[in-house]
Amino acid sequence: MQTRPLVALCVVWVGGSMIACLASEYIWWVLIGLVLILFSGYLVFPQLQRSILILGSVMLIATVYWHWNEIRNQSDIPSTLQLQASQMIDQSVQGKGVIISPIKVDGDLVTFFMNMYQLQEEHSLATPEKVRIQLKLATEAELQTAALWQRGDHIKIQGIWKVPGEARNFNTFDYRYYLRTQYVHWIISAKGANSLEKATLALPKITTWKWGLLRYNDQVRANLGAHIDLLFDDHDRGYMKGLLIGDSGDLDPETFASFSRQGLTHILAISGLHVAIYTAILLWILCQMKMTIERACLIVIVLLPIYVLLTGASPSAVRAGIMGMIGLYALSRGILKDGLHILCAACIGMLLYEPYYLLNVSFQLSFIVTAGLVIFVPLVQPLLQKIPAKWAGAIAVTGVAQIISFPLTIYYFNQFSILSSVANFILVPIVSLIVLPAGSIVLALSYIWLPIAHSLGNVISWINTWTFHLVDWIDIIPGMLTIWYSPSILWILLYYVLLYTGLRCHQSIAQWKFREQPSYADYVDPSSADQHSAITQPLEKRISVQDSPYAKSNLINTKQSFLFINFIYSKWRALSYQSSWIKRRYVACGISGLIMIGLIVYGYTQPITSGKGTVQYLDVGQGDSILITTPQGKQILVDGGGTMTFERPGQEWRKRKNPYEIGNKLLVPLLKKRGVHHLDAVILTHGDHDHAGGLPAVIEQIPVNHFMFNGTLPDGDSLHSLMKPILDQQIPLIAPAPGSELQIDDQTTLTFLAPEPPRQHNAIYNNNKGLPREENQNHYSIVFLLTMNHRHFLFTGDADQAEEQGILYQLQQSSTFQKNPVFTASLAESTFPIDVLKIGHHGSKTSSSIEWLQYWQPALSVISVGATNTYGHPTEEVLQRIEKVDSEVARTDLQGEIQIQVHPDGEIVQRVMFPLP
Repeated sequence: MQTRPLVALCVVWVGGSMIACLASEYIWWVLIGLVLILFSGYLVFPQLQRSILILGSVMLIATVYWHWNEIRNQSDIPSTLQLQASQMIDQSVQGKGVIISPIKVDGDLVTFFMNMYQLQEEHSLATPEKVRIQLKLATEAELQTAALWQRGDHIKIQGIWKVPGEARNFNTFDYRYYLRTQYVHWIISAKGANSLEKATLALPKITTWKWGLLRYNDQVRANLGAHIDLLFDDHDRGYMKGLLIGDSGDLDPETFASFSRQGLTHILAISGLHVAIYTAILLWILCQMKMTIERACLIVIVLLPIYVLLTGASPSAVRAGIMGMIGLYALSRGILKDGLHILCAACIGMLLYEPYYLLNVSFQLSFIVTAGLVIFVPLVQPLLQKIPAKWAGAIAVTGVAQIISFPLTIYYFNQFSILSSVANFILVPIVSLIVLPAGSIVLALSYIWLPIAHSLGNVISWINTWTFHLVDWIDIIPGMLTIWYSPSILWILLYYVLLYTGLRCHQSIAQWKFREQPSYADYVDPSSADQHSAITQPLEKRISVQDSPYAKSNLINTKQSFLFINFIYSKWRALSYQSSWIKRRYVACGISGLIMIGLIVYGYTQPITSGKGTVQYLDVGQGDSILITTPQGKQILVDGGGTMTFERPGQEWRKRKNPYEIGNKLLVPLLKKRGVHHLDAVILTHGDHDHAGGLPAVIEQIPVNHFMFNGTLPDGDSLHSLMKPILDQQIPLIAPAPGSELQIDDQTTLTFLAPEPPRQHNAIYNNNKGLPREENQNHYSIVFLLTMNHRHFLFTGDADQAEEQGILYQLQQSSTFQKNPVFTASLAESTFPIDVLKIGHHGSKTSSSIEWLQYWQPALSVISVGATNTYGHPTEEVLQRIEKVDSEVARTDLQGEIQIQVHPDGEIVQRVMFPLP
């Protein structure tokens, strides 16, 4: 507190905000608890009363400030309209406001934010409210109209009210909460460019001036982007826009994914690296113009906010800009001493301005990595003493940045490349020392002499090409990308504590080993004036005047013997103390290292099942996807959902750059979030897109041991994107036959009931004829029974009633099933009661016949169906059939993800995302 007051204040402010965020439902109990803890500390530690009083007060203020901001973050629109929020959904709206963000056009979709000032002509909002606009263009000609819309425009819009989508599966991205942290509670969905028109509003001059300035900034950025398009090749235009002006809208999704997997996304986003390079360039140029350092610093302080605005003002860029301005001011005044103080000042300032910055991933990574570099680089340097200094610095910075960012990387992205440090060590210097400065110079030159700038741009494009090749080469090295379960906050805090403890102890040991050895005089007792004199004076003056050579020699021997004995004794005492001291640090360093290794191993391993098995019916909209985790930790994925897209000739302009795809956007992140390192089996019940569409992304990004399918392909090439990576990776293909069993572990068995192989082709794969084609994939759905901890789950895909009847017939007549001990006891009674049945074909009336339901008599029937499907699923007829057999119903459209856990003793525990009232 006394040596670094801003650091202590920053830590408690962040701590108070985190407490308020994590315990928002119990905020008053939390405040009472904090007061009691601080009061107890105040009484118990009288010597720390002043620090406890100051820091405790700051923490309480931060907690209250966060809660106050949460209370204010409410929508006033329902009360203005005198309606309940639920009554507004899908109702028409007409409002006036101001566009407050850049216009984004992606295919036929236009999105932006606006401040709403007036509703339905007669309602005016006391405070303007931020809403999101999603407008779908009707014709290609409307693209030109949308291109004229700009930030700062006064508009009137007509549409319907929508609420942002929320997370429908456990531990997945919640878009509704994300928009709430931006103070957005409503979406207006509109169709056609004619639903938006210019309007007039009487606004304060300061507001008009503000949006006018940002509008001009957008125009400058657009102009810079147009010049970048002229300078660079098609393959790296989006990359250079992200690098130079922070515009990632045109960045190729595959390029971004490759950079992300290697931990290189900080190159593509404006961050402290970019700000530092521009600051250094500007200071060098101004110093070459013979300016004093004070004047040069003041000029750069003025220019830094302009650069931050031109690059999009991301949290990391704002942080770097604030730190740069504070640092330059301190440098100009000669008071630049502690970078950590500057960092904490920037953090406190930003959180006071916007508390929700604390939840921003970019903000967290920017501040934590920067703080880590300040704290840990000096601790790492003793480890690199044998490496040349010019390499040691780069290695220390790169290594520390990776080590510090590691917990947040696996927490948010659930993946980490072992070669990330190597990729950063090679590519960051290329980008920061060559591509970024040269690209900036070429961009500036393009306004003076475009042909020369274009020629130089080709050279940079050539460098970028080799950069992309290197990233792709690193990306395809097998086994380098690891998947991690999202750790707890306690795990992350323990990681940083152990890391600091271990490095601190090692630094102390290194300093002791390499310090200068003690001299003879260091161990003489300075309290003796005679001894001190004898040591400090020349030898001939230390000896009494004696005429006899013998006396002179005797005096020398006596004094030297005394000093030598004193030296040996003092050194022994010092070494004894230092030996004990150094042993303690060796022990602390070793223990920290061992605990750190254990912590990392624990973080990497999958969550311990404790003998429990779980069946997770994921909400993937109108489709099926089920994740089975067995009692011994085996992972089986049944189907992968799929997003239906319909492209018509002449409608290519509607195609979006990065459309929503269920595999990449939901399924793969969800599997990684749950620590699925690999899938022991993927079962595709049949080839329809709503079951197979998300699996190509899974196969490409998560190792798969076996792939099971019905042995057929649908007409057309809809499954080519799935079969290609399966064949490329040489994943075994299996078409299970009815009656076959697969023992997954000691407590888990799969028994396959269908489909019968097509008559014309019984082989799994034939090099000459290929796989058989079947248009009606529903009839050939894989149907299997899962027995886990003595409980039974039936999975049916989209099996139709004809396949259901065939299965029932085979169960009664087939000798294969009659010999199976699972079914032997039920054959006499013609029923087989099960615990959970996955209703076929999303509750369509063509499946789940009454005979089928009466045979299985499920205690619970699960229906996987889209909340906004247009097929009318589940049909009322099927729901009535289920009711006749007294089965409970669980639906993903109403309840989101449905999880069923089976304990070792057979107890079943059900959990849903949205419990019904």
